[in-house]
Order: sequence, then C-alpha cells, then structure tokens
Amino acid sequence: MSRKLRITLYATAAYLGCFGVLFVFAPRLFEQITQSALPDAKLTLLYGQYTLTFAYVAFMAAKENDAHRTLSLTVLLVTAGNVVAFGYLLITGREGFPQVGPPLIVNSALTVLLYRFRKE
Repeated sequence: MSRKLRITLYATAAYLGCFGVLFVFAPRLFEQITQSALPDAKLTLLYGQYTLTFAYVAFMAAKENDAHRTLSLTVLLVTAGNVVAFGYLLITGREGFPQVGPPLIVNSALTVLLYRFRKE
C-alpha cells in the first residue's frame, strides 16, 4: 500500500469518526455546526453508527497490508456514495450549502484522493 493511500485512509477514518461521535453522542452540537435540524433521533443514531463503522473500516484498511484493496475499495464506495447523496440534496434544493456543502467538499476530495492513490 502506498504511503499516500495510507494517509488518506487515516484522514478518512478521522473525519468519519468525528462525525460519527457527534451523531451518536452530541446530535444537538451537530445541528449547530451544520445549521440543520436532524429529522429523527433513531435515524440519527443509525447514521452515527454507520459512520463510525466505516471509520473503523477505513482505519483497518490503512492498518492492514494484505486486505487493503478490498477495504480501501469499500471506503471509496462509501465516500463516493456520500458525494452522490449530498450532491443530490444540494442540487434539488432540499438542503442548503451550509448543511451539505462541507461534507460534499470533504467527501469529494477524499473520493478523488482514494481513487487516485488506489491506482498506485
């Protein structure tokens, strides 16, 4: 695994871990940061769990040497899926830029970096 891919996976794990912790343990703080209202406490908890799970997957992909291809592909698909979902919310006007802009930008950058560094 290239050093750049490993660093990108660690950055992805940190990013997802931070937001997962906010979703699970401090949803009101998450609402303040993103200037949005969370629709349902149950969905918020599930999304937090999902985010923390993929933070762990990204961390394990960065840490492992032999399984990195499969794990890094999984993380790439998660970040690309987030780009599609947040882009859709922004384009359709369901959410404004303050709500979906930052995660759209971060996930776009991570998707490009993961895609590029997986090729090396």
